[in-house]
Amino acid sequence: MRNTRLFSLLVLAAGGLVAACSGAATPSSPAASVAPTQAASAAPSAATSAAASVAPSAAASGGAVATLAVTGKDFAFDLPASVPAGVTAITLTNAGQEGHQAQLVKINTGKTMPDLLAALQNPDPTAAMGLITLAGGPNAVAPGASGTSTVALEPGAYAFLCFITSPDGVPHIAKGMVAPLEVTGTATTTELPAGDASLTLKDFSFDLDSLTAGKHTVSVKNDGPQPHEAVIVKLNEGVTIDTLKTMLTASPAPSGSSAAPSGPPPWTEVGGLTGIASGTTANMDVDLPAGNYAFLCFIPDPATGKAHFELGMIGGLTVQ
Repeated sequence: MRNTRLFSLLVLAAGGLVAACSGAATPSSPAASVAPTQAASAAPSAATSAAASVAPSAAASGGAVATLAVTGKDFAFDLPASVPAGVTAITLTNAGQEGHQAQLVKINTGKTMPDLLAALQNPDPTAAMGLITLAGGPNAVAPGASGTSTVALEPGAYAFLCFITSPDGVPHIAKGMVAPLEVTGTATTTELPAGDASLTLKDFSFDLDSLTAGKHTVSVKNDGPQPHEAVIVKLNEGVTIDTLKTMLTASPAPSGSSAAPSGPPPWTEVGGLTGIASGTTANMDVDLPAGNYAFLCFIPDPATGKAHFELGMIGGLTVQ
């Protein structure tokens, strides 16, 4: 289990880095915004592209859901250099020894991957903020596991990023875990497939349907003005959602830092959806055995610097 979860400045709306414990809580530091090595900005090799799967190519125009296979390693992504525009199910398979996420970001029009990498080197924490739009992706995927989310890809330049932090305190993105992706073709009107459950993200709460044990596709809509994510954690035996809320929100924290206490957290991360922009919808696939769970958002509020979970964005779920 990793020591720290870090959601970097790229996914904030102008705030400090936020860290939450999966071990001891780690304060944010300028090192977290350091750009990955130059090698990480290169497009994946032909061998990598051939090994990763993208199917079907007709999905963008035919209304079907395409698939994109992404492999996360310590510390790199393997994926094709390009995919067609359209509704796409992204599956992250974690072949590493640490937990990983695949935060997809769309690089805004007029900006490039080198611009993004250069912005990451800037000590100004807001330097990269105007360059990207959060586009979702699988979250909190454990070693040896996989996670899937379905998003609508518009044409343009994208990047996959992993902001989770290693036990040594260095975020994976600073170790080179970033990869470009070009989405080709033209925009389509294909809609996301309907899920069998829904989750609405707000400032600052989760509105979630009840779920039975087993596999579900959850349609996640961001109804708040800020970007939000959903990290799903399974609570340890004897831990209730009320005690978790008290633990995470009772003590005031300095601006830009997390209120999470030191020591191992009372949960195990079991998946979720990475950050999506305001007004957008994405699907996440879940497979939850019976038990007590919580949904958390680690993205900070620009006005206070506090993580959204510190402002009450903690949702409880009992799966039977």
